[in-house]
Amino acid sequence: MNRIFVIGSVMAAAFFLVSVPYANCADSSASAGNGGSDSQGSTVWTQSAECSKCHAKYVDSMKDEKLLIGVHVRAGIDNCSSCHDVPSLKEIHVNAVAPKPVIRQRRYPSEFCLNCHGTRGDLAKKTANTRVLTDVKGRVVNPHDLPKTPTHAKAGECANCHRMHKPSVNSAEFCYGCHHKREFACAECHSERG
Repeated sequence: MNRIFVIGSVMAAAFFLVSVPYANCADSSASAGNGGSDSQGSTVWTQSAECSKCHAKYVDSMKDEKLLIGVHVRAGIDNCSSCHDVPSLKEIHVNAVAPKPVIRQRRYPSEFCLNCHGTRGDLAKKTANTRVLTDVKGRVVNPHDLPKTPTHAKAGECANCHRMHKPSVNSAEFCYGCHHKREFACAECHSERG
């Protein structure tokens, strides 16, 4: 039960990261508990609000089994507020304006994802046999157990490769941004002396 709550919290946070304020997104029938506007015209979001009214693209993405959001939905995390925490949703909808077709992407820190997915060590064990990062010489690197370097401290952020409501990034292509010869051993080209 606790693990499901944590996974739900992660998913909510991920969805919240891609959210920006929108007016009247929850404005349907305040008396029906679906949100509405207060006396100043600000959006009043409630947990029973119909998110698809303003965020149809993101709600529809939950049906796509190829996306990480679809994977989370299949795991039983199928409510926006499972991940997007209620206080944040209420706050972001205050003084919201009309919805835009694309919501500005936000990124959660890896610690947010690790709340559900365990420690970095846990992830490294789960992906120990993956070959997704295989360089041109056949050298395999576990994407969740990168060598400890200053550059990898930022490269190891979950959001660099994993996306919720859109296709995730090709991990190898992300790494090739620095490993431009498609080799994962830096010392073969760069002096370790700096």
